[in-house]
Amino acid sequence: MAAGARILEPEDLLSEARSGPADGKLPVTKADIPGMTCMTLEVPSVQSKDAWNSFLQLLSLADGIVILRMADDAAHDQEGYLAKSPLLAEVYEIVESRPMFIVCVCKGPVRASLMTFVGISQLVVATSEATFGLPKYRHDLHPMTSIALKKRLMEKAVRRLELVGDPIDANEAQRLGMVDFVGSEVDVENELSRLIYRNCSPSSQYFMYKSDLVKAMREREEA
Repeated sequence: MAAGARILEPEDLLSEARSGPADGKLPVTKADIPGMTCMTLEVPSVQSKDAWNSFLQLLSLADGIVILRMADDAAHDQEGYLAKSPLLAEVYEIVESRPMFIVCVCKGPVRASLMTFVGISQLVVATSEATFGLPKYRHDLHPMTSIALKKRLMEKAVRRLELVGDPIDANEAQRLGMVDFVGSEVDVENELSRLIYRNCSPSSQYFMYKSDLVKAMREREEA
């Protein structure tokens, strides 16, 4: 350090609050913290290659809360695109690398490779009418589906679903650990609203210096 150089003192962020705090109150500063972002994506059971690529691009840009609304209107993908393409592997990789909290909403039949989205979700909510299953059509099942389901289910439960092929209802899926919340459609939407309000609403945080806090505690003890 050069001779005569002066060490700069750190800026006191609480100088204004310290200049005239009310009696008995500590000088604090307030910071407004934004809530998490929220994105909703529709996941139809059968759609074109371009549509799936658009979905993948949107998912790669998402962070915060991502709500996946399953729309499985067909028993299985007749073209078998999901089972034969690397799309689900790319989805799995994006979810593992991005800071996101995925909520999967199931209101109907969820079958075959679409079960991957259930496996990669941190929270799965379903109506009482929802059913889940891995049909016997092995050509309609992507290898990544089993890997994803093992994040939520025990391996023996995944093997049974693959071998038996019988669909299970939402209550049985909840018993196995595949689903976290089961209710009517109104209850499911209310639960989603509660989660979004709790995590996406802005909040305030207050800061104070440790020295101010220690001084105030010492003065209270000496009083």
